[in-house]
Amino acid sequence: MSSVNTGTSGSTTSTAPAVDDRTRRLVHAVLMPGFTGTSAPPWLLDALRDGLGSVCYFGHNLESPEQTAALSERIHAAGRAVIAMDEEGGGVTRLHVRGGSPHVGAAVLGRADDLALTAAVARGIARDVRAAGIDLALAPVADVNSDPANPVIGVRSFGADPDLVGTHTAAFVTAMQAEGVAACAKHFPGHGDTKVDSHVGLPVVRVDLETLRSRDLVPFAGAMEAGVRCVMTSHIVFPALDSAMATVSPAVVALLRDGLGFDGVIVSDAISMLAVAETIGFAESAVRALAAGVDLVCLGNPGLPLTGGTPTDEEEFRAVLDAVTRAVAEGRLPVARLEEAAARVHALADWTQGARGGDVSEASVTSDVTDANAAAARRALRVRGQVAGSLSGAVRVVDVRRRRNVATGRLSDLVADALLERLPGSTVEAVFARTATVEGRAQQGDLTPGEAQDGTASPDIPADVVLVGTPGSDPAQDAALARQLALSPGAVVVCLGWPGTEDVLPEAVNAVFTHGESLPTARAVAALLTR
Repeated sequence: MSSVNTGTSGSTTSTAPAVDDRTRRLVHAVLMPGFTGTSAPPWLLDALRDGLGSVCYFGHNLESPEQTAALSERIHAAGRAVIAMDEEGGGVTRLHVRGGSPHVGAAVLGRADDLALTAAVARGIARDVRAAGIDLALAPVADVNSDPANPVIGVRSFGADPDLVGTHTAAFVTAMQAEGVAACAKHFPGHGDTKVDSHVGLPVVRVDLETLRSRDLVPFAGAMEAGVRCVMTSHIVFPALDSAMATVSPAVVALLRDGLGFDGVIVSDAISMLAVAETIGFAESAVRALAAGVDLVCLGNPGLPLTGGTPTDEEEFRAVLDAVTRAVAEGRLPVARLEEAAARVHALADWTQGARGGDVSEASVTSDVTDANAAAARRALRVRGQVAGSLSGAVRVVDVRRRRNVATGRLSDLVADALLERLPGSTVEAVFARTATVEGRAQQGDLTPGEAQDGTASPDIPADVVLVGTPGSDPAQDAALARQLALSPGAVVVCLGWPGTEDVLPEAVNAVFTHGESLPTARAVAALLTR
């Protein structure tokens, strides 16, 4: 963070070489920062007036639909920016981070395998997003979840079959963009075959080019055919393509541009993720991504500890702004590359501005969307044993999950809450204490399997219901589940993570596999289990 100087007044000043006003506006146009707080800070408003291309919301920016819509109106009034946000349905939600998403996630839709349901859910998400004044939903996930223990994709994917993922990706994109919200297929060229979460480390996918083309690229081709406006790159090394990670790889960008014929906006995944910040470096990665052909650099959730301490949101933005400006002044980053990238970002802004408008109240989720979510949640449930109506009275629920998905920022209690509502007097206990949860942020060892602080659950009391995440993703979780089932072999195991194969968790005589967690899923599970 040496490019940031903070004076005694607290203001942040630039140390980048001076460039002309046009170049300065081009540099602003290719950046997508986040910010802290629930109102636009002065530095962000200044950047918008200087041509900032995009702003990314996170859960901590949003308090209510009214506040979010007012915030978006303020940002749009200040400049020609595209407001973006992760809103996938299921666990990855920013609008509904406090109460849970009313929309099911991708794995539920893939399991239901009904394109009409997928389109209806995408329309509902788009209406929520549009009502909040947001232009770009960073969804859908187009990754083929080919590794069952994938720590970051899992139930965010439509499935493990490339053709199924491709058809649902296309249906989602088509429906979302028909509502006037730009979609973004991610994480190119595929994050489904990873054992490492790029939030906490650098994944390497060692597959040949033919496997990549026949498996991972299929859904992205479907997104192209559906006219997707944006594609997000991944922070993954694919040795078959390049020794550099995808976000900074000209070869990967060429595959997307020339191989798949994409001419929309290429946006990077957050450069604050440790796969980038601890290898290339936070600010330098923005320069290299733009040089490689990325059009819009997402800085990520501000406040993530980087080298040199924990910078403010303004300091993070200024560090990247200065690094890109310096690279242009030094001739490392051609102005022509910025012109090309900015033109694409401006074209996206024009499209979203043309789609913007209408009464916010008219954009709310309608009954057909609610019904579609409920139907998908019910149809996605996979049941083993005698579980229907098996619970009554007060029951003991034990949660053995420990690893959180950094993209979601939390472990949800939606299913547990739904059971408590239907079964008064029931209790919920956790085996592992929860760590601090902020979406997009993680420390180096945050999710490493191993020792964990004990939570509140008593290991010697039988459980009626055991909540578990993705089987095989965390040895500590798996061991805790085994202890619970040894004590309570007839307990109903509710698997909220990626279910893998049909014979997963053979030790669970009674089990429900939900393919993710959302409000509709929680209600479907509670309705199934109780009488």
